[in-house]
Amino acid sequence: MSDGSPKNILPRIVDPRRFCQQGVVLRGYVPVGELSRLTENKVVVDRVIAELAFAVDQQRERVVTGSLSVDAQMECQRCLEPMPLSVSCDVGLAVVWDEESSRELAGAYDPWIVASEETDLYTMIEEEILLNLPYVSYHDYSCGQPTVEDKPEEDGGSEKQNPFQMLQQLKDKMKQ
Repeated sequence: MSDGSPKNILPRIVDPRRFCQQGVVLRGYVPVGELSRLTENKVVVDRVIAELAFAVDQQRERVVTGSLSVDAQMECQRCLEPMPLSVSCDVGLAVVWDEESSRELAGAYDPWIVASEETDLYTMIEEEILLNLPYVSYHDYSCGQPTVEDKPEEDGGSEKQNPFQMLQQLKDKMKQ
């Protein structure tokens, strides 16, 4: 029985410019142990699936387009327990040599600065995932937040305590 996941491991080191000239399409997964920056950010990755198409567009830019799908767990910032997280994002990058070349890009692509012939594909994938993670992570339900049933009942007829009531009493004593 198959779960539909790709069985190919993506290559770590690639020559993106050559791949663009050849029109290479990569489909596969990234071994989760290879994504150390995500681990540093308290993200436990279960699976990363990528489909990346390398091409030369109409403006003669070398581009990488495709999608990433990530199943992971992050720490809920309310209860500090692990919570499941699924992130899907589109990739739209233009391969450039340096910062100066990136300024000349059309607005449709973000720059992927590759200063040599070969580069680490996993680093690019990891950066795209980091950019698409939520800023804060909370469970969908109110974990750790006291509900109406959890709050202690107040005395029937007494009114709420004013935090400045003690100061008012001191002020009244000083007037006397």
